[in-house]
Amino acid sequence: MIAPLLAAAAAAATAFEMPAEDPLPVLAALGPQPAGATALTLRAGRPFHGVRLDHGLLDALDVGLGFDVWPEGFYRPTAQARVRALESGRFQLTFRGTVGRVLGSAGVNANEGELALQLGFAFLPRLGAFAEGSLLGSTDFTREHTAGFTQIQGGLAFAPPGSISLIASIGVLQGSRSSRAIGSGGAAFRF
Repeated sequence: MIAPLLAAAAAAATAFEMPAEDPLPVLAALGPQPAGATALTLRAGRPFHGVRLDHGLLDALDVGLGFDVWPEGFYRPTAQARVRALESGRFQLTFRGTVGRVLGSAGVNANEGELALQLGFAFLPRLGAFAEGSLLGSTDFTREHTAGFTQIQGGLAFAPPGSISLIASIGVLQGSRSSRAIGSGGAAFRF
């Protein structure tokens, strides 16, 4: 009689253990989100402002949905996936794939895709930096409206105690005819 009660108590006790503290929360702020965690990210900047909801499927994989708005009157719903390819000490290497559809009041309808590689580094457990390079493509499946771009950006991330992280970036978006400065700042709320 006592053995089944002890076994049930042991099983119930392990189900209520607190999760282990992340030793480098700033790397988690850069993504992907850990398994079961969800983050709402809000950012404002150039060329667009956006909101994104990401959910961790595995500790090294998350998926998300987003919505971006350009001041010029365009908007873009997106879907993305991030995979942590490597984590070694204070470094992590993450691949990101994003697809979206640009819509606008001027009859603009274009499909977009982006492949990115991000290197994150934690200076301190709660303060880090990142560098990201990406290839972007946009098309409505006509030659006149098909373009490719490269994007290079770097930034800082801060993950104070609690569920909020702050991220800021600056970079350059380079097309075949011109380039422009880009940058954004925002906050991620993990729940």
